[in-house]
Amino acid sequence: MTRMPIIALFVIAAALLGQAQVSNAQSAYSYPWCSLGGTKGSNALSCYYTSWEQCRTTMSGIGGNCVQSPYYHEQAPRHSGVKKRHRPAP
Repeated sequence: MTRMPIIALFVIAAALLGQAQVSNAQSAYSYPWCSLGGTKGSNALSCYYTSWEQCRTTMSGIGGNCVQSPYYHEQAPRHSGVKKRHRPAP
């Protein structure tokens, strides 16, 4: 008899967790600018900058270059799924 409440709680918890929405994770594919290098002999590529200015500001104290991300592709605007109505010709 004690198993039934535990199983019921487990099922409810699983159902609630299944309903949780996953947030959009940001990745290097989401940012148009990368920093290259930074320390002597480093070829690290870090693609987490939204603008060239942001990248340059970060790199100004540690050295390195800012380059356009080879991974970034602009996403086409999403369509609302609503078809446009065409007016009949007069």
